[in-house]
Amino acid sequence: MGGKLQAVKADLKAKRRLSGWVLPKPESAFTPDTHWSNYDMEPVPLAHQTWTGWTFAAYWFSDLVNAGSWTQISSFVGLGMTWWEGVLATFIGGFLIAIAIVFNGIAGARLHTPFAVSSRAAFGYYLSRFAVVSRMVIAWFWFSINTYQGGIAIRICLTAIWPSFAHFKNRLPLSGGVTSSEMLCFFLFWLFQFPMILIHPRRLRPLFLIKAVTLPVVAIAMMGWCIHQAGDRASEVMRTPSTLKGLDGFFLFMTAVTSAQGIWSTMAINIGDFSRYSRKESSAMVQLIAVPGLFTITALFGAVSANMTMVIPRYGGVATFQPFDVIEKGGWLESHGGRAAAFFCSAAWALGSMTTNITANSVSSANDLASLFPKWINILRGQLFCAIVGCYAFVPWRVLSSATSFVSFMGAYSIVLSPIAAILAADFFLVKKGKYSVPDLYDFSGRYQYFHGFNLAALGALLFSIPPNLPGMVHALNSSIDIGNAKYIFCVANIFGMVVAVGAHVGISKLFPDRASLISEAIFAQDVLEGRVPGYEHLAQRDALPTISASGSDSVPATPSSLEDEEKKETA
Repeated sequence: MGGKLQAVKADLKAKRRLSGWVLPKPESAFTPDTHWSNYDMEPVPLAHQTWTGWTFAAYWFSDLVNAGSWTQISSFVGLGMTWWEGVLATFIGGFLIAIAIVFNGIAGARLHTPFAVSSRAAFGYYLSRFAVVSRMVIAWFWFSINTYQGGIAIRICLTAIWPSFAHFKNRLPLSGGVTSSEMLCFFLFWLFQFPMILIHPRRLRPLFLIKAVTLPVVAIAMMGWCIHQAGDRASEVMRTPSTLKGLDGFFLFMTAVTSAQGIWSTMAINIGDFSRYSRKESSAMVQLIAVPGLFTITALFGAVSANMTMVIPRYGGVATFQPFDVIEKGGWLESHGGRAAAFFCSAAWALGSMTTNITANSVSSANDLASLFPKWINILRGQLFCAIVGCYAFVPWRVLSSATSFVSFMGAYSIVLSPIAAILAADFFLVKKGKYSVPDLYDFSGRYQYFHGFNLAALGALLFSIPPNLPGMVHALNSSIDIGNAKYIFCVANIFGMVVAVGAHVGISKLFPDRASLISEAIFAQDVLEGRVPGYEHLAQRDALPTISASGSDSVPATPSSLEDEEKKETA
C-alpha cells in the first residue's frame, strides 16, 4: 500500500512539469520510430475481431433510440409536415446515410484500422487531420447536446420528487436562453455522467441492458398517452392531408431528408472505428437495414406524438417536439401518479442520453484526439477533454430552442461531414478498388504522402462540394440574410455534397492518377506480420500487434453488443 502511495505522489510531482504529461512511447508494429504512436491506432489483432451482424444491430439500437432522435423527428412536424411525411423523410435520409455507413464500414472490417489511420489513404497524411478534426468537434457538440437534454430530464425528476423545485429562482438573464434551474441540472447530469465515461463500456453492461428494456417501453407509452389525450381527434390527425405543395413543399421535404442524413453523418465517417473489430465484411451489411429501420421506428413514435400534441388543448395548438416538453406541458407534474410517471420516463431518457454519449461521442472523440496528439493524449485523457472542454464550450440550449434552429444545426455541420464520408468510400471502392497497403498508412514517408501529405484529388473534391452549400448554411442560421435561390442547394446539401464529392474525387484521380498510391494487391497487417508479403520482411520481425490500449484496458469498444465478448479475459 505504501509503495502505491509513493508512486501516486511521484506521478503527481512529475505532472508539475510539462514533460511529466508525456505518455510512454509504446512499441508499434508499423509506426516508424521517428513518429509517436498509440496502441489504439494499431490494426486490430485477430483475437479482438469479434463483432458480428448482431453486434452492429445492438450498437445501433443503443445509439438510435434516444431523446435526440425523438427530438429531431418531431421537429419536422414543427416545420409543417404531417406525421407520415416526417417518417418518410426519416426513412429516406436514414437509408441514404446507411449506404455511406455500410461502404465505410466494409472498409474498416477489411483493413482493421481506425478511421483516423485509414483516412490517410484517401486524403493524405496531413489533409486527413481535417477529416479527423471535423468529426471530433461534432462529437463534442453532440456530447454537449445530450448532456443538456439529460439535464432537462434531471430537472423533471427533481420536480417530480420535490414540486417546489419548479419555482427555483432564476438568477440568469433571459437573453441567455437558459434558466438557473436548467444550468444547475445540466451540471448535475454532467456530474452523474462523468464517472461513467471513465469506466470501460464493457463494465457498464447493466446500464445498456436497462436502457434496452426501458426506453422503448417509455417511447411507446408516451406516444400512447398522446394518442389517448387527443381523443376523437386522433384519427383526424392521423388522416391529415399533406400541405406540402409545389417547389417550396418539395424543398421543405428535402430539408427534412437532409437533416435526417445529417444526424448520423458523423458515424458515416468513423464507423471504421467500430467495424475494424469485425472479422467478416458481411457483418457491416446489417447496418443497411438496422440504421433506417431503427431510425424510422423512433421517428414513428416522435412524429405521431408531435402531431397529437397539436390537437391537445394543453399544448396550445403547437407541435411539441421534445419529449421533456410533452411531460411538462402535458400536466404530468400536477398529480401524484403523473409525477411518478414523469420521474420514470425522464430517468429513462436521461439514461438514453448518457449511454449514447459514451458510445457515440466520448469514446469516438477520444480516439480522434489521441490520433492527433499521441504523445500527449490517450483514450482516457481524450474522454476527459471531451467531458470538460467539449461539453462546456458549446451552448446546446440555443440549438434546441426551436424546431427551425435544430434542423438548421443538423444540416449545417453535415455539409462538411457528408463529402468527407463520400470521399472515403469513393477512394476505397472506386479509385483504389479496395487495394490499400496497411503498413504504408503508418509510414508518413510512404506511398500515401501525395503532395506534401495532401491528396490534391481529395482537396479538390472538398473545394467543389462544400463552398456551394455555405451561403445556404448562413441563411439557415440567419434567415435575415438574403441569398436568393442559393438556399435551395442547401435543402439537398448532403445529397449534393456527396454526389459532387464522389464525382470530383474519382474524376481528378482518374485524370491525374497518383501511381505511387495504386497497388495491384491489398497488403494487410496480419499478412505482413506473418512474413507473407515480399518487401516488408523487416516488419515481420517485430512483435505481434498489441492487445492493450494506452489507458490500460482492453481496447475493444463494448457497446451493448460486445457484451458477447464477456468471455474475453483482459491481459495484465
